[in-house]
Amino acid sequence: MGCYLIILVIGPFCSKAQENLKFDDNFNLWNIQKGQSATVFATKAYVRAQPSLKAAIVDSLSVGNVVTIISAPFKGNTLKNFYAPWHQISYFEGSIKKSGFIWLGLLALGKQTASDGSQYIYGFERFTKRINEQEQDHFSTVVKLLDTNGNFLAEHTFPFAYSEQTFSQSKLLPAMGLQNVKQIIRIEFLGEACGIPSEYNYVAWTGQRLVDLPSRYSVSDAGVFYYDEKILFPSEHGKNNQLIYKYIEEGEAIDDDAENPNFKITKKSEEFLWNGTSFEKLPTAK
Repeated sequence: MGCYLIILVIGPFCSKAQENLKFDDNFNLWNIQKGQSATVFATKAYVRAQPSLKAAIVDSLSVGNVVTIISAPFKGNTLKNFYAPWHQISYFEGSIKKSGFIWLGLLALGKQTASDGSQYIYGFERFTKRINEQEQDHFSTVVKLLDTNGNFLAEHTFPFAYSEQTFSQSKLLPAMGLQNVKQIIRIEFLGEACGIPSEYNYVAWTGQRLVDLPSRYSVSDAGVFYYDEKILFPSEHGKNNQLIYKYIEEGEAIDDDAENPNFKITKKSEEFLWNGTSFEKLPTAK
Protein backbone atom coordinates (compact mmCIF):
# COMPACT_ATOMS: atom_id res chain seq x y z
CA MET A 1 0.00 0.00 0.00
CA GLY A 2 2.95 2.31 0.76
CA CYS A 3 3.89 2.33 -2.90
CA TYR A 4 0.53 3.74 -3.91
CA LEU A 5 0.70 6.43 -1.25
CA ILE A 6 4.00 7.67 -2.67
CA ILE A 7 2.56 7.82 -6.16
CA LEU A 8 -0.34 9.91 -4.92
CA VAL A 9 2.05 12.35 -3.27
CA ILE A 10 4.21 12.96 -6.33
CA GLY A 11 1.46 12.63 -8.91
CA PRO A 12 1.13 16.40 -9.50
CA PHE A 13 4.87 16.62 -10.27
CA CYS A 14 4.19 16.97 -13.99
CA SER A 15 1.70 16.18 -16.68
CA LYS A 16 1.85 15.48 -20.39
CA ALA A 17 -0.89 17.47 -22.03
CA GLN A 18 -1.35 17.32 -25.76
CA GLU A 19 2.03 18.11 -27.35
CA ASN A 20 3.79 19.61 -24.34
CA LEU A 21 5.04 18.49 -20.96
CA LYS A 22 4.25 20.48 -17.83
CA PHE A 23 6.41 20.62 -14.71
CA ASP A 24 4.87 21.50 -11.38
CA ASP A 25 5.72 25.03 -10.25
CA ASN A 26 6.99 23.93 -6.84
CA PHE A 27 8.20 20.35 -7.33
CA ASN A 28 10.35 19.67 -10.38
CA LEU A 29 13.72 18.34 -11.49
CA TRP A 30 15.50 21.65 -10.77
CA ASN A 31 14.61 21.53 -7.06
CA ILE A 32 15.65 25.15 -6.69
CA GLN A 33 14.50 26.99 -3.59
CA LYS A 34 14.42 30.66 -2.64
CA GLY A 35 17.85 31.78 -1.47
CA GLN A 36 19.78 29.21 -3.50
CA SER A 37 22.13 29.94 -6.36
CA ALA A 38 21.64 28.59 -9.88
CA THR A 39 23.66 28.57 -13.09
CA VAL A 40 22.48 29.77 -16.49
CA PHE A 41 22.33 26.89 -18.99
CA ALA A 42 21.09 28.66 -22.12
CA THR A 43 23.58 30.28 -24.48
CA LYS A 44 21.61 33.51 -24.01
CA ALA A 45 18.97 33.82 -21.30
CA TYR A 46 16.70 36.86 -21.29
CA VAL A 47 15.91 38.55 -17.99
CA ARG A 48 12.49 40.23 -17.99
CA ALA A 49 10.81 42.98 -16.01
CA GLN A 50 7.92 40.70 -15.01
CA PRO A 51 7.32 36.91 -14.99
CA SER A 52 5.86 36.81 -18.49
CA LEU A 53 6.99 36.33 -22.07
CA LYS A 54 5.16 39.57 -22.85
CA ALA A 55 7.19 41.57 -20.33
CA ALA A 56 10.05 43.81 -21.40
CA ILE A 57 13.52 42.30 -21.71
CA VAL A 58 15.77 44.17 -19.29
CA ASP A 59 18.99 42.16 -19.65
CA SER A 60 20.51 38.95 -20.96
CA LEU A 61 22.80 36.44 -19.28
CA SER A 62 25.22 33.92 -20.77
CA VAL A 63 25.85 30.25 -20.09
CA GLY A 64 27.75 29.83 -16.84
CA ASN A 65 26.51 33.04 -15.21
CA VAL A 66 25.44 32.51 -11.61
CA VAL A 67 22.21 33.96 -10.21
CA THR A 68 20.42 33.83 -6.86
CA ILE A 69 16.76 32.80 -6.61
CA ILE A 70 14.95 35.47 -4.58
CA SER A 71 11.31 34.40 -4.92
CA ALA A 72 8.94 31.49 -4.83
CA PRO A 73 7.87 30.33 -8.31
CA PHE A 74 5.46 32.36 -10.41
CA LYS A 75 3.01 30.92 -12.90
CA GLY A 76 5.02 29.85 -15.92
CA ASN A 77 5.01 29.57 -19.68
CA THR A 78 5.65 26.90 -22.28
CA LEU A 79 8.90 27.19 -24.22
CA LYS A 80 10.82 24.49 -26.08
CA ASN A 81 7.74 22.26 -25.78
CA PHE A 82 7.65 22.16 -21.97
CA TYR A 83 6.07 24.28 -19.25
CA ALA A 84 8.11 25.62 -16.34
CA PRO A 85 7.61 28.46 -13.85
CA TRP A 86 9.31 31.84 -13.54
CA HIS A 87 11.53 32.96 -10.66
CA GLN A 88 12.75 36.35 -9.61
CA ILE A 89 16.55 36.44 -9.52
CA SER A 90 19.38 38.71 -8.47
CA TYR A 91 22.88 38.76 -9.93
CA PHE A 92 25.92 40.97 -10.29
CA GLU A 93 27.26 42.72 -13.35
CA GLY A 94 30.66 43.78 -12.14
CA SER A 95 29.96 45.43 -8.80
CA ILE A 96 26.38 46.36 -9.71
CA LYS A 97 23.61 44.19 -8.30
CA LYS A 98 20.67 43.64 -10.64
CA SER A 99 17.39 41.76 -10.53
CA GLY A 100 14.65 40.52 -12.83
CA PHE A 101 12.69 37.43 -13.77
CA ILE A 102 13.89 34.32 -15.58
CA TRP A 103 12.12 31.24 -16.97
CA LEU A 104 13.29 28.18 -15.05
CA GLY A 105 14.01 26.13 -18.18
CA LEU A 106 16.89 28.49 -19.02
CA LEU A 107 18.74 27.44 -15.87
CA ALA A 108 20.93 24.38 -15.48
CA LEU A 109 19.68 21.24 -13.79
CA GLY A 110 23.12 20.85 -12.30
CA LYS A 111 26.79 21.78 -12.46
CA GLN A 112 30.09 20.17 -11.54
CA THR A 113 33.35 22.08 -11.19
CA ALA A 114 36.59 20.19 -11.86
CA SER A 115 39.80 20.70 -9.88
CA ASP A 116 41.20 22.90 -12.68
CA GLY A 117 38.18 25.19 -12.50
CA SER A 118 36.44 23.97 -15.67
CA GLN A 119 32.67 23.57 -15.41
CA TYR A 120 30.32 20.86 -16.64
CA ILE A 121 26.81 22.32 -16.94
CA TYR A 122 23.78 20.30 -18.01
CA GLY A 123 20.17 21.08 -18.77
CA PHE A 124 17.28 20.58 -21.18
CA GLU A 125 17.40 21.99 -24.69
CA ARG A 126 13.84 20.98 -25.56
CA PHE A 127 11.15 18.31 -25.16
CA THR A 128 10.31 16.20 -28.22
CA LYS A 129 7.23 14.05 -28.69
CA ARG A 130 7.75 10.74 -30.44
CA ILE A 131 6.71 10.55 -34.08
CA ASN A 132 6.47 6.75 -34.31
CA GLU A 133 6.24 3.65 -32.10
CA GLN A 134 10.00 3.09 -32.24
CA GLU A 135 10.72 6.40 -30.52
CA GLN A 136 10.04 7.72 -27.03
CA ASP A 137 9.05 11.13 -25.76
CA HIS A 138 12.34 12.63 -24.63
CA PHE A 139 14.29 15.67 -23.57
CA SER A 140 17.29 16.66 -25.64
CA THR A 141 19.69 16.92 -22.71
CA VAL A 142 22.89 18.87 -23.26
CA VAL A 143 26.18 18.83 -21.34
CA LYS A 144 28.26 21.98 -21.84
CA LEU A 145 31.91 22.28 -20.82
CA LEU A 146 33.41 25.68 -20.00
CA ASP A 147 37.05 26.38 -19.21
CA THR A 148 38.25 28.07 -16.04
CA ASN A 149 37.58 31.51 -17.59
CA GLY A 150 34.04 30.59 -18.63
CA ASN A 151 34.89 30.10 -22.29
CA PHE A 152 32.97 27.43 -24.19
CA LEU A 153 34.96 24.25 -24.92
CA ALA A 154 32.48 21.58 -26.03
CA GLU A 155 28.96 20.25 -25.71
CA HIS A 156 27.22 16.92 -26.14
CA THR A 157 23.54 16.02 -26.50
CA PHE A 158 21.83 12.82 -25.39
CA PRO A 159 18.14 11.85 -25.14
CA PHE A 160 16.51 11.43 -21.75
CA ALA A 161 13.16 9.61 -21.90
CA TYR A 162 11.41 11.37 -19.04
CA SER A 163 9.26 9.03 -16.92
CA GLU A 164 8.22 11.22 -13.97
CA GLN A 165 11.60 11.13 -12.25
CA THR A 166 11.66 13.53 -9.32
CA PHE A 167 15.30 14.39 -8.80
CA SER A 168 18.49 15.01 -10.75
CA GLN A 169 22.08 15.10 -9.57
CA SER A 170 25.55 14.60 -11.03
CA LYS A 171 29.05 13.52 -10.07
CA LEU A 172 32.50 13.93 -11.59
CA LEU A 173 34.49 10.73 -11.96
CA PRO A 174 38.13 10.19 -12.97
CA ALA A 175 39.09 8.43 -16.21
CA MET A 176 38.15 5.05 -14.65
CA GLY A 177 40.97 3.36 -16.56
CA LEU A 178 39.78 4.43 -20.02
CA GLN A 179 42.49 5.54 -22.43
CA ASN A 180 42.45 9.16 -23.67
CA VAL A 181 39.78 10.13 -21.13
CA LYS A 182 40.38 13.10 -18.85
CA GLN A 183 37.17 12.98 -16.83
CA ILE A 184 33.67 11.51 -16.77
CA ILE A 185 30.48 13.22 -15.64
CA ARG A 186 27.67 10.96 -14.45
CA ILE A 187 24.25 12.56 -14.78
CA GLU A 188 21.46 10.95 -12.78
CA PHE A 189 17.70 11.21 -13.12
CA LEU A 190 16.23 9.43 -10.13
CA GLY A 191 12.82 7.92 -9.49
CA GLU A 192 11.64 7.87 -5.90
CA ALA A 193 8.45 5.83 -6.27
CA CYS A 194 7.44 2.33 -7.31
CA GLY A 195 7.76 1.77 -11.02
CA ILE A 196 9.60 5.06 -11.66
CA PRO A 197 13.03 4.31 -13.19
CA SER A 198 16.37 5.82 -12.28
CA GLU A 199 18.73 6.55 -15.17
CA TYR A 200 22.48 7.11 -15.06
CA ASN A 201 24.13 8.70 -18.08
CA TYR A 202 27.92 8.82 -18.47
CA VAL A 203 29.68 11.39 -20.68
CA ALA A 204 33.47 11.36 -21.09
CA TRP A 205 35.76 14.29 -21.82
CA THR A 206 38.70 13.26 -24.00
CA GLY A 207 40.35 16.66 -23.97
CA GLN A 208 38.88 17.35 -27.41
CA ARG A 209 35.31 16.05 -27.35
CA LEU A 210 32.50 15.07 -25.02
CA VAL A 211 31.34 11.56 -25.92
CA ASP A 212 28.76 9.04 -24.72
CA LEU A 213 29.65 6.04 -22.60
CA PRO A 214 27.24 3.16 -21.87
CA SER A 215 24.38 4.20 -19.59
CA ARG A 216 22.61 2.20 -16.90
CA TYR A 217 19.06 1.94 -15.63
CA SER A 218 17.14 0.54 -12.68
CA VAL A 219 13.47 0.24 -11.75
CA SER A 220 11.43 -1.74 -9.25
CA ASP A 221 7.96 -2.24 -7.86
CA ALA A 222 8.15 -3.51 -4.29
CA GLY A 223 7.18 -7.16 -4.04
CA VAL A 224 6.43 -7.44 -7.77
CA PHE A 225 9.60 -7.05 -9.85
CA TYR A 226 12.96 -5.35 -10.09
CA TYR A 227 15.41 -4.62 -12.89
CA ASP A 228 18.92 -3.42 -12.14
CA GLU A 229 21.97 -2.63 -14.26
CA LYS A 230 25.51 -2.17 -12.95
CA ILE A 231 28.50 -0.89 -14.91
CA LEU A 232 32.13 -1.71 -14.22
CA PHE A 233 34.90 0.32 -15.82
CA PRO A 234 38.48 -0.96 -16.29
CA SER A 235 39.70 0.56 -13.01
CA GLU A 236 36.88 -1.26 -11.20
CA HIS A 237 37.05 -4.74 -12.75
CA GLY A 238 40.86 -4.72 -12.88
CA LYS A 239 41.14 -6.93 -15.95
CA ASN A 240 43.68 -4.64 -17.59
CA ASN A 241 41.73 -4.04 -20.78
CA GLN A 242 39.51 -1.38 -22.34
CA LEU A 243 36.26 -3.24 -21.78
CA ILE A 244 33.24 -1.80 -19.98
CA TYR A 245 31.02 -4.48 -18.44
CA LYS A 246 27.30 -4.10 -17.82
CA TYR A 247 25.70 -6.65 -15.48
CA ILE A 248 21.92 -6.97 -15.62
CA GLU A 249 19.71 -8.66 -13.04
CA GLU A 250 15.95 -9.06 -13.28
CA GLY A 251 13.69 -10.43 -10.57
CA GLU A 252 10.01 -11.35 -10.87
CA ALA A 253 7.95 -12.34 -7.82
CA ILE A 254 6.67 -15.91 -8.01
CA ASP A 255 4.48 -15.89 -4.90
CA ASP A 256 2.12 -13.55 -3.07
CA ASP A 257 4.15 -13.09 0.10
CA ALA A 258 4.21 -9.31 0.34
CA GLU A 259 6.71 -9.32 3.22
CA ASN A 260 9.37 -11.65 1.81
CA PRO A 261 8.50 -12.64 -1.76
CA ASN A 262 10.51 -15.20 -3.67
CA PHE A 263 11.83 -14.01 -7.00
CA LYS A 264 12.62 -15.75 -10.24
CA ILE A 265 16.00 -14.19 -11.02
CA THR A 266 17.56 -13.81 -14.45
CA LYS A 267 21.12 -12.56 -14.95
CA LYS A 268 23.01 -11.56 -18.07
CA SER A 269 25.86 -9.29 -19.09
CA GLU A 270 26.93 -7.01 -21.92
CA GLU A 271 30.41 -5.93 -22.95
CA PHE A 272 31.50 -2.69 -24.60
CA LEU A 273 34.90 -1.94 -26.10
CA TRP A 274 36.38 1.52 -25.71
CA ASN A 275 38.78 2.38 -28.56
CA GLY A 276 40.06 5.66 -27.17
CA THR A 277 37.46 7.86 -28.88
CA SER A 278 34.16 5.92 -28.71
CA PHE A 279 32.67 2.61 -27.62
CA GLU A 280 30.98 -0.28 -29.39
CA LYS A 281 28.87 -3.11 -28.02
CA LEU A 282 30.56 -6.45 -28.62
CA PRO A 283 28.51 -9.09 -30.45
CA THR A 284 29.76 -11.77 -28.07
CA ALA A 285 27.87 -10.19 -25.17
CA LYS A 286 25.81 -12.65 -23.16
